Amino acid sequence: MHKQFLILIAAGFLWMNKSTAQNIGILPLTGIRYFKGGIWAKSIDVKMDGAVFYSNRLPLNKEIEISLLQPTGFTPDKNKTVFAAAEFSLLSEKGDLLLQNPNLLLLNETKGFAAKDFKTLSMKFGVNESLMKANSNGMIRIRLYDLKGKNQLKLEFPVSFARPGEAIQVTKLIKTVKSPAGSVCMISGGLKAGNVYVKVDTSIKSYPKNAYSSLEIVNIEGTSLGGIFEGKEKFWVYDQNLNEIKVSDILLKEVGGALEDNIVNYTLKVPFRLKVAPAKGYIVRFRWESADRSKVIDVVVNI
Repeated sequence: MHKQFLILIAAGFLWMNKSTAQNIGILPLTGIRYFKGGIWAKSIDVKMDGAVFYSNRLPLNKEIEISLLQPTGFTPDKNKTVFAAAEFSLLSEKGDLLLQNPNLLLLNETKGFAAKDFKTLSMKFGVNESLMKANSNGMIRIRLYDLKGKNQLKLEFPVSFARPGEAIQVTKLIKTVKSPAGSVCMISGGLKAGNVYVKVDTSIKSYPKNAYSSLEIVNIEGTSLGGIFEGKEKFWVYDQNLNEIKVSDILLKEVGGALEDNIVNYTLKVPFRLKVAPAKGYIVRFRWESADRSKVIDVVVNI
């Protein structure tokens, strides 16, 4: 079988340190920032009409659901009933409070949740169009907490709001790609991928001052070499307190694959620190979207 490789840059690799117990972090697809205080869940999804958002762009005048699968960290009473509350706040891009609900779970505040009803915890809200006339972007903050204990979970969701008639990025099929501990990769739009390999690269000679997070996504199916190049790429870097670090240097990449069967290998070099900066305490997020925004690869790495 003949293979044609489109190579933009080649570099050596160093293994990165893995972090398996993160009390703060970033969720892929939506970019939600989380701060654990004893409460956590197997997964956290943002939904509309049963479909999952794979971006942070929300519609107005629609019911939005944040769903936690198998939440933990609550103190049950003797009947195994759990008492949870969720404070909701919507802020403008400038930080002004636009909307607040002291408890999205008010209907269950007194009676609580029976064990059989607590396998999934659903928090629902909506944003009225009239409220956002002067704001196209905002921040949703949710503080989920235990009414019978001290545990809590804080979520910060930076959002933008869709224009009337705009297609919303939701799907009923999200896949998780196998990746090392301390990292997560999620894809949508019918894509498949074999593995994600994560390393730190300090050997790139064209930009010798930088250390790079190297993300190698192999055996991608559902797109093509041309599809990868036509797509849109973006990356973010955060410090250990989830403050965003502005990086002016460019993303580097290597794209290769077999033209006969459209299997693509995709390697990204994300600049995240100077070589002289501390080696640990960073979160790197990379996102690729197809030209029509229907296919997404979103990777988050703790370094």
